[in-house]
Amino acid sequence: MPERDGSKYVRQSNPCPGLIIASYKEPWTASLWDGLLRFSVQLASAGGSGALAKTAVAPLERIKILLQVQPMSAVPQQDKYKGLIDALRRIPQREGFLALYRGNGANVLRLVPEVGLKFALNDQFRTMFTPSDGRPIGFEGRLAAGAATGVLKTALFYPLDLAWTRLAADTAAKTDRRLYTGLLHCVSQTYHYEHLRGLYKGAVLSGATVVPYLAVSFAVYDHLKAQLPDDRASRATWWHPAAKVAMGATAGVVAQGVAYPADTVRRRMQLSGSLGQSVVYTGYWDCVRRMAATEGPSSFYRGIGVSILRTAPAAAIQFVTYDLIKSGIMWYEATSMKRNRR
Repeated sequence: MPERDGSKYVRQSNPCPGLIIASYKEPWTASLWDGLLRFSVQLASAGGSGALAKTAVAPLERIKILLQVQPMSAVPQQDKYKGLIDALRRIPQREGFLALYRGNGANVLRLVPEVGLKFALNDQFRTMFTPSDGRPIGFEGRLAAGAATGVLKTALFYPLDLAWTRLAADTAAKTDRRLYTGLLHCVSQTYHYEHLRGLYKGAVLSGATVVPYLAVSFAVYDHLKAQLPDDRASRATWWHPAAKVAMGATAGVVAQGVAYPADTVRRRMQLSGSLGQSVVYTGYWDCVRRMAATEGPSSFYRGIGVSILRTAPAAAIQFVTYDLIKSGIMWYEATSMKRNRR
């Protein structure tokens, strides 16, 4: 049995008398630093990939929200957008070209920490749900990890998501004064007029949207990616990255189809009672009931075509960029460690 002498070294029994075999015990601070380093790598990888993906599809993101919520606005019917092409043509004419990116700066500001933590936390939850007997995590474990990530993400970042929706839904023309000047102004005005409860308006339904979306998207992507060969020769082929892009897009589209009806209701609840908007719905079920009665079941999927066009490339860019950035940072860290040892 090893004998402890109160120092960093451990004296172990050995067959050769007088010979001391010393092994160094790593301080607990080193393990903590390694954990923080890994988490930082995940955060930087996911934040960068999320910002790039959202900026690439920002016009589609805004048009999708406008199509979802414009039936509840006071805009005359003839002035409402008929679809993607009509919106792409008329928004620059009425609001200016940059209006296609209205709120994108705020969206990126909220997405860098939000998406970063989403991926980093999902990796942590995947480790947590991995079987203790050494077996690889299964589809159910990936689903549970995605759901847990969605719950925590919603609790932490919902006010920023609400503010982004209100900024994107502002259709002020070039010469008109906008309701909100930016993310912080929207959050402060919402808190001033609607208090803390207003910042979390629609949060319960958001959980019903975000949790299945993240659970399905992560589970589908991880399941599909596990089918890919991971040897050096396969990774060097042209089809390997193309397959990962297709898998990321597939995961996003499948998850979008599952979560879209709840997302439409959530967006409308976020706008009901905001600045320049009367209280249209008294609650979730009132919104669902009135949409079904006055607009029909198809209203829950209004804008889903635009959403799929947005989700497929965004999800593909986000998943693949995340893997590339993470691999690049880890390669750099490994190279630096080898260089330092010399």
